[in-house]
Amino acid sequence: MKHILLLAGLAFSLSAISQTLYEEGFEGFTSGDYISSSDVWITWAGGDGTAEDAQISTDQAHEGLNSLHLFANTAAGGPMDVVLTAGLDGGVYEASFWMYIPEGSSGYYNVQEDVAPGVGWAFDVTFAFSGDFQVVADEANVGGGSFPLEQWFQVHHLIDMDNDVITLSVDGVASDPFPFDSPFGGVNFFGYGDGQTIGNYFVDDINLSASNPSSILAFENDLAFSFGPNPATNYINVQGQPNDAWMRVIALNGQLVLEGQLNNLSKGEMIEFNLEDGIYFLELTSGQERSTQRLVVSH
Repeated sequence: MKHILLLAGLAFSLSAISQTLYEEGFEGFTSGDYISSSDVWITWAGGDGTAEDAQISTDQAHEGLNSLHLFANTAAGGPMDVVLTAGLDGGVYEASFWMYIPEGSSGYYNVQEDVAPGVGWAFDVTFAFSGDFQVVADEANVGGGSFPLEQWFQVHHLIDMDNDVITLSVDGVASDPFPFDSPFGGVNFFGYGDGQTIGNYFVDDINLSASNPSSILAFENDLAFSFGPNPATNYINVQGQPNDAWMRVIALNGQLVLEGQLNNLSKGEMIEFNLEDGIYFLELTSGQERSTQRLVVSH
């Protein structure tokens, strides 16, 4: 039996779905403060309080008054070079921040696989003065797109170290997932750009959260069901017992994106959907029994 489920469009709060590990809006700093004064920030080569260190600015802000200003002396980059350390290995995480790149400037950051800078390189993201960005991992172009100049835009990472994959979204548009070898050491904000124009950008409202798929809701996995393919593109086949169950698909941010009644699970049912790439939770409920499994969507 085939079901086509409509988008539910319903916000659903799941307080246990994630835990904020670090958030920073730079409002606790004074303009001119060096970011290395924070315990979680380091400079690439140990130049705390020098030209290598980045400073708090009031020139731009996504919210509030302050942001972190990164810029270069020449198109070749540097010396400004700071790292937000993470040191995470295994699990599912979301890392996001907002960026502002003035007209005629460019920006850059990379993700490190180790807390110690330069030990392991995950990928680089370059924001060109043209309004285009490029993602490079292991010397291969793995993504790209466009971003708005002269306005704030969000950069969001969904890092699944259990499945060694990452999805990068820029200004609300997700690129195709690409491989990511754990651990997640941290984010390096380097005073660099596209190699043609001077790197000059602002960063604000950073958030790092851990997702715990096993504790989305407090319940036992009572129902026996299986599904595939996983990862999926635009459909899954669900099979199990009992025969009838209510199905929900929940995004990592807690939004209920699909729901519907299944009436022929013993023989199997095909569920079609149109979901963005990412990690979701497939939940089946029958009476007082309920079970949840993780669904990965990758086109």
